[in-house]
Amino acid sequence: MHSAPPPASDGAPEETDPRFRLDPARFPQRLELDLPEDLLERLQRIAEQKDRSLSELIHNLICQQLKEQAKDP
Repeated sequence: MHSAPPPASDGAPEETDPRFRLDPARFPQRLELDLPEDLLERLQRIAEQKDRSLSELIHNLICQQLKEQAKDP
């Protein structure tokens, strides 16, 4: 059983369901880090060993550290 397609727009502005509105403030934000070359090379080797991208590895390390700090009073 198929539902009917939505009615065609008549040009009138339609009310957007708030559940489907995009909030740019909640989009991921870019973070730039200046890392020493030797640390960057070490992180790159670890990322390759774990079959991850460098950015994914750094993201996971930061998240893990933040979780640990949240546990400490």
